[in-house]
Amino acid sequence: MNKVAIFGKKGSIAKYDLTTNKPIWVGNLPSGHIPHIIGQYQNYVIVFSWTWFGSKMVHCFAEDTGKLLWSHYQEIIHSSMIPFVPHSIDNHMYYLASSKEIAKMSWDTGRFIFRKRFKKSIFNQYSVLIISDEICLVSKKDALMVDKNTGDVQPFPELAEKLNLKDISATLGNGVSFMSSISLAQPQATDGGTYAGDAGGGGGE
Repeated sequence: MNKVAIFGKKGSIAKYDLTTNKPIWVGNLPSGHIPHIIGQYQNYVIVFSWTWFGSKMVHCFAEDTGKLLWSHYQEIIHSSMIPFVPHSIDNHMYYLASSKEIAKMSWDTGRFIFRKRFKKSIFNQYSVLIISDEICLVSKKDALMVDKNTGDVQPFPELAEKLNLKDISATLGNGVSFMSSISLAQPQATDGGTYAGDAGGGGGE
């Protein structure tokens, strides 16, 4: 088995075969952008990059070919006030775009299916949770069910009846990797590059 990892430096990322000492593919980033976080879900490699003057972007590449699938400025995807933590099912990601907006985006195209506001009290903070194939929003006070096609929400009292939500401090459902729940929630700028190995979906061959 060849030793393979994905490395990033200013202006690009590369899937590199350390055994043959050759790149398998190189994916270009916009001029001046430095990749700081690389994660993976199935065949999708997600890259967070920013420039010294503050421009932040999110890019998605196909892990097998290096094809750039899409790029968005970070502020288009989500509010800078909350971390971007995608939860995935059926080639789509679900995430909180702000403290009171649930969003759905295609992994393949980067197209936004919806970005829907929901009612919440100022002190109530929700997190996304996928249980089997159901999309939920969970807080310490209540739970909501999200319609996967429209983004509309409705109360989900069954969860609150079975669990004492005020005692729940963390959750893990389907479609979220260690990389997305840990690294993407706590992005740390470094001095010029980053790398990813076999994390969240099989970076090696």
